[in-house]
Amino acid sequence: MKIRILSIDIGIRKECDFLIDKAKGQKCYTLYAFKSAGLAKTNIGLNEVNHGDCLLVSPDAPHYIRGKDEDLEYDAISFKGSDATRLVSQVGLECNVIHKPLQTYFIDALLDKITKEFRSMDMMYERVISLSLDELLTKLVRFSKQDFVLSMPDHSQKLRDLRSEVHENFAKPWTIGQMASMMALSASRFASLYKQEFGASPTEDLIRTRINQAKKMLSATKVSVKQVSLACGFESVHYFHRAFKRRLNITPKHYQNHKLSMKGSIPMEEKSFTLDSLSLDADFSGTMEIVNGEIVSHGSGSAWAEFLGFSPEEFDGKPFLNFVCPEDLGIAREAVSNIVEGRNIKDVAVRLNTKDGEYVKIDFSALTKGNNWFWFAKKVLVDE
Repeated sequence: MKIRILSIDIGIRKECDFLIDKAKGQKCYTLYAFKSAGLAKTNIGLNEVNHGDCLLVSPDAPHYIRGKDEDLEYDAISFKGSDATRLVSQVGLECNVIHKPLQTYFIDALLDKITKEFRSMDMMYERVISLSLDELLTKLVRFSKQDFVLSMPDHSQKLRDLRSEVHENFAKPWTIGQMASMMALSASRFASLYKQEFGASPTEDLIRTRINQAKKMLSATKVSVKQVSLACGFESVHYFHRAFKRRLNITPKHYQNHKLSMKGSIPMEEKSFTLDSLSLDADFSGTMEIVNGEIVSHGSGSAWAEFLGFSPEEFDGKPFLNFVCPEDLGIAREAVSNIVEGRNIKDVAVRLNTKDGEYVKIDFSALTKGNNWFWFAKKVLVDE
C-alpha cells in the first residue's frame, strides 16, 4: 500500500485565540485529534469539538480550527499517496465531519508508533506506517459507531500498551498487583512509574475510564444504573454511585434522567441536522433574522424568557450578542459570522447572561430553510 506521510505534529499546544484557516485546503488528507475544546468547520458548517473528537479533512477541503476559552491542544497527521483515497474509502471513515469515538486510548499509541517509524525509517517502515494508519482509521470507525466495547485484547510489555489493554478491557477486575506482574515490576514501583507517566494512579485512571464509559451508556439508553455499573466493572452499585457522584457532583440516575430528557429518551445520531431532529433535541427554539450584520432572535415564548430571567419583550428583537458573556464573545461572533455568510452551526456552547447577573450555558444551533433562519438551544449542565 503506497501511502506517504507528509507531517506529524504530536502534542501541539497553542494559545486560546490560535487559528488555523486554510480556505483552499491542502493536496493531502489531514487527521486532527483534539485534546481540548475548540471550533472546527465541517461540511455542515461550524461545529464545536471536544477532547477526544477527531476530524479527517479531505484534499482541497478548507481547514478552519480555532481555540475557545482555553489553550488549543491537538495532534495532526497529514498523508497522501496513490492508495490514500482507496484506504479512506475502504475503511469508511467519512471526511469533513466530526467523529466522536467512545474510546480514544488507541490514538496516542498508534500516532506514537507512526511517529517513531517515520523518524527512524527502519527496514520496511513504510509498510508498518501504512498498516498502523489503516488500524488507526479503522478503530476510529469502530469506536465511533459501536455503542459499547468491552474487550479488545492488545498484548504488549510497554507501559503505554499496558494502559491501552486495561482501558480496552476496563470491565475486568484489574488489580495493581496484576498490572505490576504484567510489567515484571513490584506493585509500589509500578504505581510510581504509572503516576509519573500519566498523572494519575492506576486505580484512579481506571475509575475515570469506567466513569467516562458509564456517562456514554447513561446518555444513550434507558439501561438501568445497575447494568451500567456491572458493564463498567464496578464491584457494586453502591461503589459506582459513590465514585460517580464524587467526581461529577451528580448521581448516575440524575445524570441519566437529564441526558435522556434532553433527547426525548431517544438516542439521536450526531449527523442528524434537520429541523425535525433539532426541534426534538432542543429545549428552546425560535426564528431569527439578520439585521445590519447582526442576528436578532425571536424567542419561543415565556419558557425561554423565564430561563434567562428577562421578560419576552426585553429579549425579543434584541441582538443575540447583547446577551452573551464577555468571555464567550469571540466564539459567539464567529457563530454570527457564519450565520451571516449563510452557513449552519451546530451545538456551539456559549454562556448567556441572565438578568440577575449570573449566567446559563447552552448549546446553540442555527439552520437555514429556504429564506428563513431557525435557532435552537439546549440546556447544558454547568457542573459537568
